[in-house]
Amino acid sequence: MKRIAELDTKMTEYDELGRLTKLRKEREKLIPKVIDKKKKIRAKRKSRQLALKKWIINISDD
Repeated sequence: MKRIAELDTKMTEYDELGRLTKLRKEREKLIPKVIDKKKKIRAKRKSRQLALKKWIINISDD
């Protein structure tokens, strides 16, 4: 509960551009599993795109 209370107080702290940078960093520390999942999804998408590009190049070469 103490941790959540700290987050609430940090929600009011904005930087010059009005973004909640400190809050985002705290959130990332709290739930690393979700972030790992997002990274995996991004990596999968990237590898699929690369595979598709290679496949298209192979077809055009033939």
